[in-house]
Amino acid sequence: MKTILITGATDGIGKALAQYYQQKGERLILIGRRPHNQLDNTHYTPDTYCQADLRQPDCTQKITSFFTQQNVATIDIAIQNAGIGYYGPIDQQSAESIHNILTVNLIAPLKLSQALYPYLKQAQGKLVFIGSIAHALPAPDYAVYAASKTALNSFVQNLRIEWQNDIAVQIIHPGPTQTGMHQKIGMDPNTTDWTKFPPAHIVAQHIARTIQHKHHTATIGIGNTIATWAGKYMAAPLDALMRKGRK
Repeated sequence: MKTILITGATDGIGKALAQYYQQKGERLILIGRRPHNQLDNTHYTPDTYCQADLRQPDCTQKITSFFTQQNVATIDIAIQNAGIGYYGPIDQQSAESIHNILTVNLIAPLKLSQALYPYLKQAQGKLVFIGSIAHALPAPDYAVYAASKTALNSFVQNLRIEWQNDIAVQIIHPGPTQTGMHQKIGMDPNTTDWTKFPPAHIVAQHIARTIQHKHHTATIGIGNTIATWAGKYMAAPLDALMRKGRK
């Protein structure tokens, strides 16, 4: 039985990953900011769920204190999945929103990586980050979100080299997924057909399978892989196309 940690575990891809690994009989450490009494006791028990708001500076201390309480000595796989976003022009985005996105999507994963290091090293485990294809593409109206994912991708590239003898480090980039995130960030359901995106449980299955492999970087889905390639090798025409579409 492996010990698997998942952040952002109460909704979307994180919740689907928690359900997937629970069915496999693994020991789970689930991190989320919702109070325990708002969650299903079937999946989120006092032994498995740690309430920690990644926007807060004491989030890593809360998580490591939970490890102590639950006698967690090693972690086999840590999946840093938590993420938030904002949809709209950056000139209309609040300073608080910008701060929160950078904190949850970038600063907290950096800090938590430090805290997780001894637990993962003891198990010769794997540290997994859930990125986004937004790191490689123009993302108007998602500028801060895309910036956070681009910086996270850069961090992982360097961390992989630093920790190569101790811990496997991997980043997985999914594309748009059917979750509650789109509504939370302010997208209009009347202008965006969310049903065309793959459901969270399907994406989670692909992520879980990818974690089993040694790929340092992976993109989920053929269409997303092509889009990422285009973002890397056809940046100029892609930028021009995006500008034309916004006129």
